[in-house]
Amino acid sequence: MSSFIKAAEIWHPDARGLTLELGSSYYGELNEFAAVSKDAIFRFGEGLPGRTWAVRRPLVWANLENGEFKRVDAAKSAGIACGLSIPIFAGEFLLAVVVLFFAKDEETTGAVEVWENIPGSNNELKLADGYYGELKQFEWVSRRLAVIRGRGLPGMAWKLGVPFIIDDIGESNTFLRARNARASGITTGLAIPIMSQQSDVQILTFLSAKDTPIARRFEIWLPDAAHRHLNFSAGHCETGNHLAAQFADAPIAKGDGPLGEAWLTGKPVIAEIQGEDTRMLILPVIASGLLTAMVVFVF
Repeated sequence: MSSFIKAAEIWHPDARGLTLELGSSYYGELNEFAAVSKDAIFRFGEGLPGRTWAVRRPLVWANLENGEFKRVDAAKSAGIACGLSIPIFAGEFLLAVVVLFFAKDEETTGAVEVWENIPGSNNELKLADGYYGELKQFEWVSRRLAVIRGRGLPGMAWKLGVPFIIDDIGESNTFLRARNARASGITTGLAIPIMSQQSDVQILTFLSAKDTPIARRFEIWLPDAAHRHLNFSAGHCETGNHLAAQFADAPIAKGDGPLGEAWLTGKPVIAEIQGEDTRMLILPVIASGLLTAMVVFVF
């Protein structure tokens, strides 16, 4: 099974906090792209990680030949068409920038989007940008859509304030573009709210097809009321594993394993899964200085 995500990187501020350097990463079989990336350094405002640091919001670069992306030749050779960046802030200060890279070919189906609240409106989201690969009709519909808080995939994540998953999205009454998703082969949706301030909202959406899913598995973990443990909340597995049963009695404390370590530091991490020949990205979701959720992508 081929994943829509081809590579993932985590960029951390250096010891002086003035530039970004590569921390953990996942490149799959993209060895040449990995070699070019491992020694890269980005200043504030430079390249995709540095630009994300400067604007303090997620970015979709669907055209890596825009003159700002520094590794364009290596990306083209690797078949990478798009980069999505996700900043992790603790108040004013940057903890990390996560960058995900996506492929483009006729056999790959999927989409990633960034929705943001419309200036002057407290109740609507509009598409800031997205990457749709070959899904031209779905893209046309999406760029003309406004989503009200509490409706649709991004609207529900905004209302709940935590990540939200829709399975069997083509038959969902919640997903506003269900008919278009069904026609495009999209089966699953994941939305992640990024809310540094109450009035400044971005919602990331990942739209996944069965043959080329965004990732093999998504998991959402939420802290309990006392913020002492993380508990499994929801998930989706392309191989049909029953995640709720698997993690039903598996609360995670701060510092306990990769998830607990990410909670302890507030920093994302890419780590191996014990007992499995695969890797996972652990993405903290932080609002007002507090962890609201952990999202896990298994590649």
